[in-house]
Amino acid sequence: MRKCFMFASILIVFALTSVANSAPAAKASKPSVPVISSAPVQQSYFADFDYELQTGPTSGGMETYKRGTESVTAIGAQASVTKIIKSNIQAGAEAKFLNESGGGGTSYFQFMALGVYNFDNNLKESLYAKAGIGMVNVINDKFKNESKMAIMLGGGKRIQLMDKVAYTPEARVIMVDGSTLFQIMAINFSLFY
Repeated sequence: MRKCFMFASILIVFALTSVANSAPAAKASKPSVPVISSAPVQQSYFADFDYELQTGPTSGGMETYKRGTESVTAIGAQASVTKIIKSNIQAGAEAKFLNESGGGGTSYFQFMALGVYNFDNNLKESLYAKAGIGMVNVINDKFKNESKMAIMLGGGKRIQLMDKVAYTPEARVIMVDGSTLFQIMAINFSLFY
């Protein structure tokens, strides 16, 4: 009889333990209240413009000077235009033109397709990385201009001066024709529209 009582007690304790352990599971199956996550929320990107016009290393204009006994007139311009294609990504192109007439003058045109990644939410004040591929002018071993395929990697920082204008210093590495060129564009501006 004692063994039966002990066995019945163990069964009752086991049954009560099973019921107690299953009770929280039953509560968990009820609809739960949404939990507020502490993970950071991605802020939206701010840009009240679609296009950015950048001046390049501020080359643009016309000048006349003497080379030996001959007069030379040089006309040059460089600019890039990019469009916002997705929140913090821009795509566009850059072109540079130079024409020298007289004194054995030269002329060339170079073009590069660009991609820009902005690291900050406010694109007018953003730190950015830039990459490009295109044709760049080089002087060959016969001292003549020649176009060669080039890859450019760079980056810069926009510092907003006015609502639609920013100072945009930039540094670049250009790999072309087995050479690596470094370019610092300290006098560089952007116009937003």
